[in-house]
Amino acid sequence: RQRSNDSDPEIAHLRGPAEADCPPIRPEPPEHERWAISTPDVDLSGSWKIIADDRFRREYAAYLANLGFGYVLRNVALSVIGSTTEYTHQADDGRSLLVRGKNPRGVWERTLIASGFPDFDTHSSLRESVHYEHRKVMVRTADSERVEAEAWWENNGTVHRSWLRGGTKYGGGDFECYRYLEDGGNVLVCRSIFHPNDKRKPRAQVTWRYLRDGA
Repeated sequence: RQRSNDSDPEIAHLRGPAEADCPPIRPEPPEHERWAISTPDVDLSGSWKIIADDRFRREYAAYLANLGFGYVLRNVALSVIGSTTEYTHQADDGRSLLVRGKNPRGVWERTLIASGFPDFDTHSSLRESVHYEHRKVMVRTADSERVEAEAWWENNGTVHRSWLRGGTKYGGGDFECYRYLEDGGNVLVCRSIFHPNDKRKPRAQVTWRYLRDGA
């Protein structure tokens, strides 16, 4: 019986490693600016509890002030912020991210849909609305406004970035958020930025840090 060339030790050394042993070939971030999927070892899923230390409280107070909250309302918000929890569920290789936040005001749930490479080409030489269109879905904000949501992954699939556009609260503006993991996956970081339509107003930004349940 003739022996297959693939198992011939005399020529095996001329071949590269087996295809199954090779990691998937993924382009560097400059090639594709927006990804629909996360890198395989990143999963934002989990149940989380806010880390409400003094530094966060100071930053959160400034964030509320820039949104237009008065002194009394800021103090009320600061008195209950420590009970904030979040649940996240990542699915479909990162294309879908369910986020459910809970605080004394109630529950805010939304599903963010990421779009980009490899579903379509987002090379830096191409332009959105000319060469491709990102998927946009309607969601509700924490203030129950219906807005347009858009999401994708950056930094080689390790940072989830999203925009909520078209809100009228706080004088009108858009919310931007970056989500990623720290401390070996035990801390979920959510950097939130409000971009007011009135460019004379300052941006409001705060970095939320959540500890994984059981960590």
